[in-house]
Amino acid sequence: MTVPSSAGWSRLALVTLAVAGAGAGGWFAVTRAKAPSARGAHAPAHAGTVVTVEVVTPRGGGIDRLCSQPGTVEPFQSADLYAKVSGFLAEQHANIGSRVKKGDVLARIAVPEHEKQVQRDTARVTAAEAKVRQAEAHLNAAASEAKAAEASVALAKVSVRAKAAYRQYREKQLTRIRELAKQQAIEPRVVDEHEDYFLSAQESENEAKESVNAATERAATATAKIAQAKADVEQARAEVGVATAELERSKVLTEFAVIRSPYTGVVTRRTFHVGDFIKSADQGGTPPVLSVERTDLMTVVVQVPDRDVPFVNCGDAVVFKMDAFADAPFETLGVSRCAESEDPTTRTMRTEIDVPNPDGRLRRGMYGRVTLTLQTGAANAVRVPTAAVVSRSGAGKGTVRVVRNDRIQTLPVTLGTDNGVEVEVLAGLTASDGVVIRTSGPVGDGAAVAVAGAKAPDAGH
Repeated sequence: MTVPSSAGWSRLALVTLAVAGAGAGGWFAVTRAKAPSARGAHAPAHAGTVVTVEVVTPRGGGIDRLCSQPGTVEPFQSADLYAKVSGFLAEQHANIGSRVKKGDVLARIAVPEHEKQVQRDTARVTAAEAKVRQAEAHLNAAASEAKAAEASVALAKVSVRAKAAYRQYREKQLTRIRELAKQQAIEPRVVDEHEDYFLSAQESENEAKESVNAATERAATATAKIAQAKADVEQARAEVGVATAELERSKVLTEFAVIRSPYTGVVTRRTFHVGDFIKSADQGGTPPVLSVERTDLMTVVVQVPDRDVPFVNCGDAVVFKMDAFADAPFETLGVSRCAESEDPTTRTMRTEIDVPNPDGRLRRGMYGRVTLTLQTGAANAVRVPTAAVVSRSGAGKGTVRVVRNDRIQTLPVTLGTDNGVEVEVLAGLTASDGVVIRTSGPVGDGAAVAVAGAKAPDAGH
Protein backbone atom coordinates (compact mmCIF):
# COMPACT_ATOMS: atom_id res chain seq x y z
CA MET A 1 0.00 0.00 0.00
CA THR A 2 1.27 3.37 -0.97
CA VAL A 3 1.20 6.07 1.63
CA PRO A 4 0.03 9.43 0.23
CA SER A 5 2.25 12.41 0.41
CA SER A 6 1.43 15.54 2.37
CA ALA A 7 0.22 17.32 -0.77
CA GLY A 8 -2.30 14.52 -1.34
CA TRP A 9 -3.66 14.88 2.16
CA SER A 10 -4.26 18.56 1.59
CA ARG A 11 -6.28 17.96 -1.59
CA LEU A 12 -8.43 15.29 0.17
CA ALA A 13 -9.31 17.67 3.01
CA LEU A 14 -10.39 20.41 0.59
CA VAL A 15 -12.73 18.03 -1.31
CA THR A 16 -14.32 16.81 1.93
CA LEU A 17 -14.99 20.38 3.13
CA ALA A 18 -16.53 21.32 -0.23
CA VAL A 19 -18.98 18.38 -0.13
CA ALA A 20 -19.98 19.17 3.47
CA GLY A 21 -20.61 22.83 2.64
CA ALA A 22 -22.79 21.89 -0.30
CA GLY A 23 -24.89 19.56 1.86
CA ALA A 24 -25.35 22.18 4.55
CA GLY A 25 -26.45 24.77 2.01
CA GLY A 26 -29.07 22.38 0.55
CA TRP A 27 -30.53 21.62 3.98
CA PHE A 28 -30.76 25.37 4.79
CA ALA A 29 -32.51 26.01 1.51
CA VAL A 30 -35.06 23.27 2.13
CA THR A 31 -35.62 24.48 5.66
CA ARG A 32 -36.29 28.07 4.52
CA ALA A 33 -38.65 26.84 1.86
CA LYS A 34 -40.85 25.02 4.47
CA ALA A 35 -40.79 27.74 7.11
CA PRO A 36 -43.33 30.16 5.50
CA SER A 37 -46.10 27.54 5.33
CA ALA A 38 -45.54 26.62 8.95
CA ARG A 39 -45.68 30.25 10.02
CA GLY A 40 -48.85 30.75 8.00
CA ALA A 41 -50.58 27.97 9.89
CA HIS A 42 -49.81 29.23 13.40
CA ALA A 43 -49.40 33.01 13.07
CA PRO A 44 -52.00 35.27 14.90
CA ALA A 45 -54.69 37.15 12.92
CA HIS A 46 -53.93 40.59 11.65
CA ALA A 47 -54.86 43.39 13.97
CA GLY A 48 -57.23 44.97 11.40
CA THR A 49 -59.64 41.97 11.04
CA VAL A 50 -63.40 43.14 11.04
CA VAL A 51 -65.86 41.47 13.53
CA THR A 52 -69.08 40.09 12.02
CA VAL A 53 -72.42 40.89 13.75
CA GLU A 54 -76.00 39.70 13.36
CA VAL A 55 -78.73 42.34 13.52
CA VAL A 56 -82.52 42.44 13.53
CA THR A 57 -84.93 45.21 12.64
CA PRO A 58 -87.32 46.23 15.46
CA ARG A 59 -90.92 45.25 14.94
CA GLY A 60 -93.56 47.94 15.29
CA GLY A 61 -96.16 47.87 18.06
CA GLY A 62 -96.00 47.23 21.78
CA ILE A 63 -96.39 43.98 23.71
CA ASP A 64 -99.69 43.21 25.42
CA ARG A 65 -99.42 42.23 29.08
CA LEU A 66 -100.87 38.76 29.18
CA CYS A 67 -101.58 36.38 32.02
CA SER A 68 -101.94 32.75 31.00
CA GLN A 69 -103.14 30.38 33.72
CA PRO A 70 -105.12 27.15 33.94
CA GLY A 71 -108.84 27.65 34.48
CA THR A 72 -111.31 25.28 36.09
CA VAL A 73 -114.92 25.04 34.94
CA GLU A 74 -117.58 25.39 37.63
CA PRO A 75 -121.36 25.77 37.32
CA PHE A 76 -122.65 29.31 37.49
CA GLN A 77 -125.23 28.05 39.99
CA SER A 78 -125.52 24.79 41.88
CA ALA A 79 -127.61 23.66 44.81
CA ASP A 80 -127.75 20.74 47.21
CA LEU A 81 -131.43 20.02 47.86
CA TYR A 82 -132.19 18.91 51.42
CA ALA A 83 -135.39 17.76 53.09
CA LYS A 84 -137.03 20.31 55.35
CA VAL A 85 -139.23 17.70 56.99
CA SER A 86 -138.59 14.11 58.00
CA GLY A 87 -140.46 11.27 56.37
CA PHE A 88 -140.34 8.46 53.82
CA LEU A 89 -139.35 9.17 50.24
CA ALA A 90 -142.62 8.53 48.41
CA GLU A 91 -141.78 9.74 44.89
CA GLN A 92 -138.62 10.54 42.96
CA HIS A 93 -138.95 11.85 39.42
CA ALA A 94 -135.28 12.53 38.61
CA ASN A 95 -132.03 10.63 38.62
CA ILE A 96 -128.36 11.43 37.95
CA GLY A 97 -128.09 13.08 34.54
CA SER A 98 -131.76 14.03 34.31
CA ARG A 99 -132.38 17.33 32.56
CA VAL A 100 -134.78 19.41 34.62
CA LYS A 101 -136.46 22.79 34.35
CA LYS A 102 -137.02 25.40 36.99
CA GLY A 103 -139.96 24.45 39.21
CA ASP A 104 -140.06 20.78 38.23
CA VAL A 105 -141.03 18.41 41.06
CA LEU A 106 -138.04 16.16 41.64
CA ALA A 107 -139.13 14.24 44.74
CA ARG A 108 -141.87 14.07 47.35
CA ILE A 109 -141.64 12.96 50.97
CA ALA A 110 -144.64 11.38 52.65
CA VAL A 111 -145.60 13.20 55.86
CA PRO A 112 -149.16 12.06 56.84
CA GLU A 113 -149.29 14.09 60.05
CA HIS A 114 -148.77 17.31 58.12
CA GLU A 115 -151.47 16.37 55.63
CA LYS A 116 -153.92 15.75 58.49
CA GLN A 117 -152.93 19.04 60.06
CA VAL A 118 -153.82 20.79 56.81
CA GLN A 119 -157.26 19.20 56.96
CA ARG A 120 -157.78 20.27 60.58
CA ASP A 121 -156.62 23.81 59.87
CA THR A 122 -158.90 23.97 56.85
CA ALA A 123 -161.86 23.02 59.06
CA ARG A 124 -160.84 25.68 61.56
CA VAL A 125 -160.80 28.29 58.86
CA THR A 126 -164.28 27.22 57.76
CA ALA A 127 -165.58 27.45 61.36
CA ALA A 128 -163.99 30.85 61.84
CA GLU A 129 -165.54 32.13 58.63
CA ALA A 130 -168.96 30.85 59.81
CA LYS A 131 -168.46 32.68 63.08
CA VAL A 132 -167.77 35.84 61.13
CA ARG A 133 -171.03 35.46 59.27
CA GLN A 134 -172.86 34.84 62.57
CA ALA A 135 -171.30 37.94 64.11
CA GLU A 136 -172.21 39.97 61.06
CA ALA A 137 -175.82 38.73 61.39
CA HIS A 138 -175.85 39.83 65.03
CA LEU A 139 -174.51 43.17 63.94
CA ASN A 140 -177.28 43.55 61.41
CA ALA A 141 -179.89 42.58 64.03
CA ALA A 142 -178.46 45.12 66.47
CA ALA A 143 -178.56 47.76 63.79
CA SER A 144 -182.22 46.97 63.05
CA GLU A 145 -183.06 47.02 66.73
CA ALA A 146 -181.37 50.38 67.05
CA LYS A 147 -183.41 51.73 64.18
CA ALA A 148 -186.63 50.42 65.85
CA ALA A 149 -185.59 52.03 69.11
CA GLU A 150 -184.99 55.32 67.40
CA ALA A 151 -188.39 55.04 65.74
CA SER A 152 -190.07 54.32 69.12
CA VAL A 153 -188.36 57.39 70.54
CA ALA A 154 -189.79 59.46 67.75
CA LEU A 155 -193.23 57.88 68.26
CA ALA A 156 -193.08 58.51 71.98
CA LYS A 157 -192.26 62.14 71.37
CA VAL A 158 -195.23 62.42 69.04
CA SER A 159 -197.39 60.84 71.71
CA VAL A 160 -196.07 63.37 74.26
CA ARG A 161 -197.07 66.22 72.00
CA ALA A 162 -200.54 64.70 71.54
CA LYS A 163 -201.00 64.12 75.25
CA ALA A 164 -199.79 67.63 76.01
CA ALA A 165 -202.34 69.06 73.57
CA TYR A 166 -205.09 66.99 75.10
CA ARG A 167 -204.06 68.10 78.61
CA GLN A 168 -204.14 71.69 77.49
CA TYR A 169 -207.60 71.11 76.05
CA ARG A 170 -208.85 69.54 79.32
CA GLU A 171 -207.29 72.37 81.29
CA LYS A 172 -209.17 74.95 79.25
CA GLN A 173 -212.39 72.96 79.61
CA LEU A 174 -211.93 72.79 83.35
CA THR A 175 -211.41 76.56 83.48
CA ARG A 176 -214.66 77.19 81.58
CA ILE A 177 -216.55 74.72 83.72
CA ARG A 178 -215.33 76.37 86.85
CA GLU A 179 -216.45 79.77 85.55
CA LEU A 180 -219.88 78.36 84.83
CA ALA A 181 -219.99 76.78 88.23
CA LYS A 182 -219.24 80.09 89.86
CA GLN A 183 -222.19 81.51 87.97
CA GLN A 184 -224.22 78.50 89.18
CA ALA A 185 -224.93 77.72 85.57
CA ILE A 186 -224.04 74.05 86.05
CA GLU A 187 -224.02 71.64 88.84
CA PRO A 188 -220.87 71.18 91.01
CA ARG A 189 -220.55 67.54 90.05
CA VAL A 190 -219.80 68.59 86.47
CA VAL A 191 -216.78 70.48 87.74
CA ASP A 192 -215.59 67.37 89.51
CA GLU A 193 -215.94 65.36 86.35
CA HIS A 194 -213.90 67.84 84.33
CA GLU A 195 -211.26 67.96 87.01
CA ASP A 196 -210.97 64.20 86.71
CA TYR A 197 -210.67 64.54 82.94
CA PHE A 198 -207.89 67.11 83.34
CA LEU A 199 -205.95 65.04 85.83
CA SER A 200 -206.27 62.01 83.57
CA ALA A 201 -204.95 64.00 80.61
CA GLN A 202 -202.08 65.29 82.74
CA GLU A 203 -201.11 61.77 83.77
CA SER A 204 -201.33 60.60 80.17
CA GLU A 205 -198.89 63.34 79.23
CA ASN A 206 -196.51 62.30 81.98
CA GLU A 207 -196.81 58.71 80.85
CA ALA A 208 -195.94 59.73 77.30
CA LYS A 209 -192.87 61.56 78.56
CA GLU A 210 -191.74 58.46 80.42
CA SER A 211 -192.27 56.46 77.24
CA VAL A 212 -189.85 58.82 75.50
CA ASN A 213 -187.25 58.22 78.19
CA ALA A 214 -187.76 54.46 77.95
CA ALA A 215 -187.49 54.54 74.19
CA THR A 216 -184.31 56.62 74.44
CA GLU A 217 -182.81 54.08 76.81
CA ARG A 218 -183.72 51.26 74.43
CA ALA A 219 -182.08 53.16 71.58
CA ALA A 220 -178.90 53.61 73.64
CA THR A 221 -178.91 49.90 74.46
CA ALA A 222 -179.34 49.06 70.78
CA THR A 223 -176.41 51.33 69.92
CA ALA A 224 -174.28 49.54 72.52
CA LYS A 225 -175.31 46.22 71.02
CA ILE A 226 -174.13 47.47 67.64
CA ALA A 227 -170.70 48.28 69.07
CA GLN A 228 -170.54 44.86 70.71
CA ALA A 229 -171.63 43.18 67.48
CA LYS A 230 -168.92 45.06 65.56
CA ALA A 231 -166.34 43.92 68.09
CA ASP A 232 -167.63 40.37 67.71
CA VAL A 233 -167.24 40.66 63.94
CA GLU A 234 -163.69 41.92 64.29
CA GLN A 235 -162.84 39.13 66.69
CA ALA A 236 -164.34 36.56 64.37
CA ARG A 237 -162.38 37.97 61.45
CA ALA A 238 -159.21 37.91 63.55
CA GLU A 239 -159.88 34.29 64.33
CA VAL A 240 -160.21 33.68 60.60
CA GLY A 241 -156.84 35.31 60.13
CA VAL A 242 -155.26 33.15 62.82
CA ALA A 243 -156.84 30.02 61.41
CA THR A 244 -155.76 30.98 57.90
CA ALA A 245 -152.20 31.57 59.09
CA GLU A 246 -152.18 28.18 60.74
CA LEU A 247 -153.48 26.65 57.55
CA GLU A 248 -150.81 28.39 55.50
CA ARG A 249 -148.16 27.16 57.92
CA SER A 250 -149.45 23.64 57.58
CA LYS A 251 -149.45 23.95 53.80
CA VAL A 252 -145.89 25.28 53.90
CA LEU A 253 -144.81 22.32 55.99
CA THR A 254 -146.56 20.05 53.54
CA GLU A 255 -144.90 21.91 50.65
CA PHE A 256 -141.54 21.28 52.31
CA ALA A 257 -142.17 17.64 51.57
CA VAL A 258 -142.00 18.45 47.85
CA ILE A 259 -138.50 19.06 46.41
CA ARG A 260 -138.45 21.24 43.28
CA SER A 261 -135.65 22.26 40.96
CA PRO A 262 -134.49 25.83 41.68
CA TYR A 263 -133.42 26.39 38.06
CA THR A 264 -133.00 24.72 34.69
CA GLY A 265 -130.08 22.34 34.66
CA VAL A 266 -129.06 18.75 35.30
CA VAL A 267 -129.22 16.45 38.34
CA THR A 268 -125.69 15.55 39.37
CA ARG A 269 -126.31 13.63 42.58
CA ARG A 270 -128.92 11.27 44.02
CA THR A 271 -128.53 9.93 47.56
CA PHE A 272 -131.77 8.09 48.39
CA HIS A 273 -134.22 5.71 46.81
CA VAL A 274 -138.00 5.49 47.08
CA GLY A 275 -138.94 4.10 50.49
CA ASP A 276 -135.89 5.41 52.32
CA PHE A 277 -136.51 7.36 55.51
CA ILE A 278 -135.10 10.87 55.20
CA LYS A 279 -134.29 13.10 58.13
CA SER A 280 -134.79 16.82 57.80
CA ALA A 281 -131.68 18.98 57.59
CA ASP A 282 -132.32 20.53 61.00
CA GLN A 283 -132.56 17.05 62.55
CA GLY A 284 -129.20 15.81 61.31
CA GLY A 285 -130.04 14.95 57.72
CA THR A 286 -126.54 15.65 56.34
CA PRO A 287 -126.50 14.22 52.79
CA PRO A 288 -128.67 16.09 50.30
CA VAL A 289 -131.52 14.27 48.62
CA LEU A 290 -130.47 15.59 45.20
CA SER A 291 -127.99 18.05 43.72
CA VAL A 292 -128.76 20.22 40.71
CA GLU A 293 -126.41 22.34 38.61
CA ARG A 294 -127.25 25.02 36.11
CA THR A 295 -125.71 24.21 32.72
CA ASP A 296 -126.65 27.00 30.30
CA LEU A 297 -124.02 29.27 31.84
CA MET A 298 -120.74 28.13 33.36
CA THR A 299 -118.00 29.94 35.25
CA VAL A 300 -114.29 29.48 34.60
CA VAL A 301 -112.24 30.12 37.75
CA VAL A 302 -108.67 31.37 37.38
CA GLN A 303 -106.18 31.96 40.18
CA VAL A 304 -104.23 35.07 39.10
CA PRO A 305 -100.69 35.26 40.55
CA ASP A 306 -99.55 38.16 42.67
CA ARG A 307 -97.52 39.92 39.97
CA ASP A 308 -100.59 40.27 37.73
CA VAL A 309 -103.20 41.01 40.41
CA PRO A 310 -102.87 44.84 40.22
CA PHE A 311 -103.71 44.78 36.51
CA VAL A 312 -106.87 42.64 36.61
CA ASN A 313 -110.13 44.51 35.96
CA CYS A 314 -113.67 43.42 35.16
CA GLY A 315 -114.16 43.41 31.41
CA ASP A 316 -110.56 42.51 30.52
CA ALA A 317 -110.39 40.49 27.30
CA VAL A 318 -110.23 36.71 27.78
CA VAL A 319 -109.40 33.76 25.54
CA PHE A 320 -110.40 30.36 26.92
CA LYS A 321 -109.19 27.21 25.15
CA MET A 322 -109.46 23.54 26.01
CA ASP A 323 -107.58 20.56 24.65
CA ALA A 324 -110.86 18.68 24.36
CA PHE A 325 -112.21 21.35 21.98
CA ALA A 326 -109.10 22.52 20.17
CA ASP A 327 -111.02 23.68 17.10
CA ALA A 328 -111.88 27.11 18.53
CA PRO A 329 -111.78 29.08 21.78
CA PHE A 330 -114.95 29.51 23.77
CA GLU A 331 -116.86 32.76 23.48
CA THR A 332 -116.63 34.89 26.62
CA LEU A 333 -117.63 38.39 27.62
CA GLY A 334 -114.37 39.10 29.43
CA VAL A 335 -113.58 38.99 33.13
CA SER A 336 -116.90 38.84 35.00
CA ARG A 337 -115.78 39.08 38.64
CA CYS A 338 -112.65 39.16 40.72
CA ALA A 339 -112.25 38.76 44.45
CA GLU A 340 -110.34 42.04 44.91
CA SER A 341 -108.37 40.15 47.55
CA GLU A 342 -105.57 37.58 47.48
CA ASP A 343 -105.61 34.23 49.21
CA PRO A 344 -102.86 34.57 51.85
CA THR A 345 -101.97 30.89 51.43
CA THR A 346 -101.42 30.84 47.67
CA ARG A 347 -100.92 34.58 47.04
CA THR A 348 -103.36 34.41 44.17
CA MET A 349 -106.65 36.16 43.47
CA ARG A 350 -109.79 34.30 42.43
CA THR A 351 -111.02 35.59 39.09
CA GLU A 352 -114.20 34.37 37.36
CA ILE A 353 -115.21 34.39 33.71
CA ASP A 354 -118.80 33.52 32.73
CA VAL A 355 -118.96 31.33 29.62
CA PRO A 356 -122.25 30.65 27.78
CA ASN A 357 -122.85 26.91 27.47
CA PRO A 358 -126.03 26.50 25.41
CA ASP A 359 -125.04 23.09 24.04
CA GLY A 360 -123.85 21.74 27.40
CA ARG A 361 -120.32 20.94 26.24
CA LEU A 362 -118.72 22.40 29.35
CA ARG A 363 -119.07 20.37 32.50
CA ARG A 364 -118.02 20.86 36.07
CA GLY A 365 -114.40 20.02 36.77
CA MET A 366 -113.11 20.42 33.20
CA TYR A 367 -110.13 22.71 32.76
CA GLY A 368 -108.32 24.62 30.05
CA ARG A 369 -105.96 27.49 29.41
CA VAL A 370 -107.14 31.03 30.11
CA THR A 371 -105.28 34.01 28.68
CA LEU A 372 -106.15 37.40 30.13
CA THR A 373 -105.16 40.59 28.30
CA LEU A 374 -104.36 42.81 31.25
CA GLN A 375 -102.80 45.74 29.34
CA THR A 376 -102.43 46.55 25.67
CA GLY A 377 -98.98 47.43 24.33
CA ALA A 378 -97.95 51.03 23.70
CA ALA A 379 -98.92 52.02 20.17
CA ASN A 380 -95.66 53.93 19.49
CA ALA A 381 -93.35 51.25 20.92
CA VAL A 382 -91.14 48.77 19.03
CA ARG A 383 -90.14 45.22 19.91
CA VAL A 384 -86.75 43.54 19.87
CA PRO A 385 -85.53 40.14 21.11
CA THR A 386 -84.87 40.04 24.84
CA ALA A 387 -81.32 38.88 24.11
CA ALA A 388 -80.63 42.21 22.41
CA VAL A 389 -80.70 44.09 25.73
CA VAL A 390 -77.08 44.57 26.82
CA SER A 391 -77.74 45.92 30.29
CA ARG A 392 -80.57 46.94 32.60
CA SER A 393 -80.31 49.62 35.23
CA GLY A 394 -83.75 49.38 36.82
CA ALA A 395 -86.70 51.76 36.54
CA GLY A 396 -87.23 50.54 32.98
CA LYS A 397 -83.84 51.76 31.76
CA GLY A 398 -81.40 49.71 29.69
CA THR A 399 -79.06 49.72 26.70
CA VAL A 400 -78.93 48.03 23.31
CA ARG A 401 -76.31 48.04 20.57
CA VAL A 402 -77.06 49.09 17.03
CA VAL A 403 -75.07 49.31 13.83
CA ARG A 404 -74.94 52.79 12.32
CA ASN A 405 -72.57 53.63 9.49
CA ASP A 406 -70.99 50.14 9.86
CA ARG A 407 -69.95 50.88 13.44
CA ILE A 408 -71.18 49.64 16.78
CA GLN A 409 -73.10 52.20 18.85
CA THR A 410 -74.61 51.65 22.32
CA LEU A 411 -77.94 53.43 22.87
CA PRO A 412 -79.81 54.06 26.13
CA VAL A 413 -83.44 52.95 25.85
CA THR A 414 -86.60 52.87 27.94
CA LEU A 415 -87.93 49.34 28.35
CA GLY A 416 -91.51 48.23 28.80
CA THR A 417 -93.06 44.76 28.98
CA ASP A 418 -90.73 41.78 28.64
CA ASN A 419 -92.38 38.43 27.90
CA GLY A 420 -89.10 36.50 27.91
CA VAL A 421 -88.90 36.35 24.13
CA GLU A 422 -89.31 39.96 23.16
CA VAL A 423 -88.99 43.19 25.06
CA GLU A 424 -90.94 46.37 24.45
CA VAL A 425 -88.83 49.48 23.80
CA LEU A 426 -90.76 52.63 24.58
CA ALA A 427 -88.07 55.18 23.63
CA GLY A 428 -84.55 55.26 22.21
CA LEU A 429 -85.00 53.15 19.05
CA THR A 430 -86.48 53.66 15.64
CA ALA A 431 -87.97 51.06 13.35
CA SER A 432 -85.02 51.48 10.93
CA ASP A 433 -82.26 50.69 13.45
CA GLY A 434 -80.31 47.46 13.07
CA VAL A 435 -80.18 46.02 16.58
CA VAL A 436 -77.24 43.72 17.33
CA ILE A 437 -78.19 40.32 18.73
CA ARG A 438 -74.92 38.41 18.22
CA THR A 439 -71.23 39.13 17.40
CA SER A 440 -68.42 36.87 16.14
CA GLY A 441 -66.04 38.23 18.75
CA PRO A 442 -65.47 40.94 21.32
CA VAL A 443 -66.08 44.39 19.95
CA GLY A 444 -66.03 47.80 21.57
CA ASP A 445 -68.24 50.82 21.12
CA GLY A 446 -67.40 52.68 17.92
CA ALA A 447 -65.59 49.70 16.30
CA ALA A 448 -66.15 48.92 12.65
CA VAL A 449 -68.18 45.75 12.07
CA ALA A 450 -69.54 43.74 9.19
CA VAL A 451 -73.20 42.81 9.19
CA ALA A 452 -73.69 39.09 8.60
CA GLY A 453 -75.43 38.41 5.35
CA ALA A 454 -74.60 41.82 3.89
CA LYS A 455 -73.31 41.99 0.27
CA ALA A 456 -69.49 41.91 0.08
CA PRO A 457 -67.73 44.92 -1.56
CA ASP A 458 -66.29 44.64 -5.07
CA ALA A 459 -62.68 43.36 -5.41
CA GLY A 460 -61.57 46.62 -7.00
CA HIS A 461 -62.58 48.70 -4.04
